[in-house]
Amino acid sequence: MADNDRQGLRRLTRSWAVYVVLGVVVGVVVTPFVAVPPDSSEEPEADGTVAVVPVEGSIDGETAASVTAALAQARNSEEVKAVVVVANSGGGGAAASERLYFGVRRTAEQMPVVGSVDAAAASGAYYTLAPADEIYVKPSSTVGSIGVLAQLPEQIEPNDIIGTTGPNKLSGSGEREFLYILESLQRAFVSAVLKHRSDELEIPRTQLERARIYSGGQAVRLGLADEIGDRTAAIARAAEAANLNEYRVRVLRPNNGSVRFLSRGTFLASDAPDKRVVSDDYLLGEEVNGPRFLMVSGLYLDATDRTISAHAVPDGVTRNATAPGSGAVTPTPASEPSDTTPTPTSEPSDTTPTPASEPSDATPTPANQTAVTGGVLP
Repeated sequence: MADNDRQGLRRLTRSWAVYVVLGVVVGVVVTPFVAVPPDSSEEPEADGTVAVVPVEGSIDGETAASVTAALAQARNSEEVKAVVVVANSGGGGAAASERLYFGVRRTAEQMPVVGSVDAAAASGAYYTLAPADEIYVKPSSTVGSIGVLAQLPEQIEPNDIIGTTGPNKLSGSGEREFLYILESLQRAFVSAVLKHRSDELEIPRTQLERARIYSGGQAVRLGLADEIGDRTAAIARAAEAANLNEYRVRVLRPNNGSVRFLSRGTFLASDAPDKRVVSDDYLLGEEVNGPRFLMVSGLYLDATDRTISAHAVPDGVTRNATAPGSGAVTPTPASEPSDTTPTPTSEPSDTTPTPASEPSDATPTPANQTAVTGGVLP
């Protein structure tokens, strides 16, 4: 009898051990799929939010409106303590680029703003980032092209069919006056860069006015950018500047439909959900129907649209070299209009400088051709 009791006890013990082991195994397997409410006491509370605002593709009025709206949303949010503006653009319209510049400047007056460059921040896109407290670039980023280009208006004189109250009512201005307007836009662009980055810049104003493109590493060495790093580094720096130990990241992506890129490089670098590559006809158009001022790098224009090869031309020189399908370029003086002959630059040239405000014997630039500021096609 005693032996039977001991055997029954051993069987019970083994069964209980099996049940315990199975319970542990089942618990291990099942537990990850059980929804357990998080213990909020263990999660650190965020000190604030870093807003990320992308500026992508060709800059036009639609882009400027949506980006400035996103910046305004960040400024008006009690949670947002810093902003990162991520540029991936070769520029675009001058007026739209200026609108972005003012939007970023307004934001930087209220909170830390850090710029981040993906594939490119050229011309109007760099203008946009100029007010940022710091600018991060990648080694492969292209930065700069601080210049303006425009298609000259068609010269139409009053005739028997159209009468006007002034000789320039139809064309808006004479060619020389138009070039002075172009030069004033360039002067404002360069002055804005100097205003915001004068302490960092290692190059003089005259070199900025050459409208050159630089790699990310060159931009850092020359003071056009501050650090090599991606947008993650820029976000961390913005949080640090806002004294945020724990922070959220919120992307305020402008809702302006499909993003249009002139460059395959910026297109490939973009994470926009809806994007496409377009020709430069989007900016230049097929017909000249009025003055068109652009802050876009010449690298993003087709070869047939280039009006001069991208090498240095002394300031004040009128040059009538043409390319197939294009015409002459008239670079205007980088300094204030003057009756004195501009001082030649240090770069060699076979051309003869022409005084900035005196008539030139060169062939007038046809109305459908492009004028640029700076020493190279920006």
